[in-house]
Amino acid sequence: MRNLWAIGRITFLEGVRSRFFYGLFVVACLLFSTTYALSYLFPRDVVKVAVDLSLATASLVGLILTLFWGTESLAKDLEKRTIHMVLAKAVSRSEYIVGKFAGLAVLIGVSMLLLAALASLSVWTVDALTDDQYGVIHWSLFLLSLAMTTLMYGLVASVIFFFSSFVSSTFLALGLTLVVYLIGQSVEELRLLIQAGADGIDISPMLTAVVTVAYHVFPNLAVFDFKAQAAHGLPVSASTVVWSALYGALYTSVMIALSAWFFRKREFP
Repeated sequence: MRNLWAIGRITFLEGVRSRFFYGLFVVACLLFSTTYALSYLFPRDVVKVAVDLSLATASLVGLILTLFWGTESLAKDLEKRTIHMVLAKAVSRSEYIVGKFAGLAVLIGVSMLLLAALASLSVWTVDALTDDQYGVIHWSLFLLSLAMTTLMYGLVASVIFFFSSFVSSTFLALGLTLVVYLIGQSVEELRLLIQAGADGIDISPMLTAVVTVAYHVFPNLAVFDFKAQAAHGLPVSASTVVWSALYGALYTSVMIALSAWFFRKREFP
């Protein structure tokens, strides 16, 4: 347990000290500051647009941070050969992977908290300067959307670790993760589209089989998207939230377990 704590702490501190971290947050502040002006391009939906823009900005910045830190987390130790010193100090490869991911997960959580604060401030500012007739902010749904986005990026980070555990190229691991992310964002819509059109359209059985396999293999990231509910105040059942959280935790755990297994088999130069 001490090894996990030490590795996780070092990973967190490395991320916080990164210049990329501060630079991207400056960009995030600039993006959030434009929310007020952009929202008034849609006079009848000012608050809804402000919520959408703030959540989209937080999601985009969070994704970039997750991809950058996820790929750099293992790649830096492998490239600088510092991993040999770490593993030489009675630290197992499984502890190394789990500790690295724990530190990265905390880093993502803290980053999303900061982004949530900026997003909330920008939305509150728009709401304070706008007449009530243009809508209201559903804060519980707004915060729920940010929380589920954080959970989703924890899952994305575990996918990065999975590919990085056996792929030697950082860019290849990043590219494969982006492919998984894009598939995960659209696989639910593809499945529903095929099911809806199955009666009236002649759909290839091969296409149906491919989408079905993709639906069960790739992460269904659509279950973490509550931006529409937050913007329009649509009800969300407690069971939906619980099952989405359990799905994310289970998929993340499987990815980390596989990452540790592949990493134990890997040979270092």
